[in-house]
Amino acid sequence: MSSYKMTRNGMLGQDFSTKLSAWLALGCITARQVHRYLVDFEEGRTDLGKTAPGYGAGENKSTYAVRFELLWRDYMRLCTHKFGPRLFRVTGLRDREYNWSYDKEKLARWLHGTTGTGLIDASQRELFLTGYTSNRARQNVASYLAKHLEIDWRFGAEWYECCLIDYDVNSNWNNWQYNAGQGNDPRGEGRVFNPVKQANDYDPDSAYIKTWVPEVRGVDSPEQAWQCWKVPEDRRKELGLQGNIMAEQPLKKIEYRPGGGKRREGGGGGGHFNNRRGSERGGKGGKSGVGRGRKGEASQKQLPIREH
Repeated sequence: MSSYKMTRNGMLGQDFSTKLSAWLALGCITARQVHRYLVDFEEGRTDLGKTAPGYGAGENKSTYAVRFELLWRDYMRLCTHKFGPRLFRVTGLRDREYNWSYDKEKLARWLHGTTGTGLIDASQRELFLTGYTSNRARQNVASYLAKHLEIDWRFGAEWYECCLIDYDVNSNWNNWQYNAGQGNDPRGEGRVFNPVKQANDYDPDSAYIKTWVPEVRGVDSPEQAWQCWKVPEDRRKELGLQGNIMAEQPLKKIEYRPGGGKRREGGGGGGHFNNRRGSERGGKGGKSGVGRGRKGEASQKQLPIREH
């Protein structure tokens, strides 16, 4: 809880998130219990976390961030209560018609993690093998299916429903809509993640991708792991990538030059696929005041729209 603000965008390892999502989804613990422990930690009333930074010093950036994401989790439930069956309709909460495509081969490659876009493939394989993948990765996978491949977002929501150990109907379906531009995102279809930029930002040495996509472990640079079609043809044979569909027939060739342009990519709000925490929106926006003060007073300020 003391480092959540700094580590929550991680994708590899055990400690980059609270890992409470499955316990919340299954009803083993409640959001109110988590909040209670946070208050006790902040006010120094528990032996739990007594040696952790911030103990007894009131709300800090990390405890605030956990509490904020629990509020987003509640917001997803509110949306379900409000919109009911629209949660599962292709037109979504916005009643927005869109000409979604259905390409069986592209969908199969997305499912199997052979798109040729390293971040997407790594997340899909991790999900299938473990039942879990980070919230940062989930947002990219959802955006890739809906925005880059333009395939009906409901295929993705159903796949996550099949695989996730922390599956929750409210968080899952509301957030697939959000990332597809069908849900309660004021930017709607204008929010698009560039999965290569995101890999550069959150997996700069390609350690996460190489963990789950062994085909690219021997490549010469992170850029080649992010998109293995960039491996030179004379190196593909040495690496066993000659004839590999990811290297030779990627579903998308996405242009991105590290350190280049400043174009803003999607990555803002609403990625609350994981129940213990919502999106990885945070960035430069300041606190909204939605949390509790040092003495526990609840703020009445509105939830902000925070951009990545």
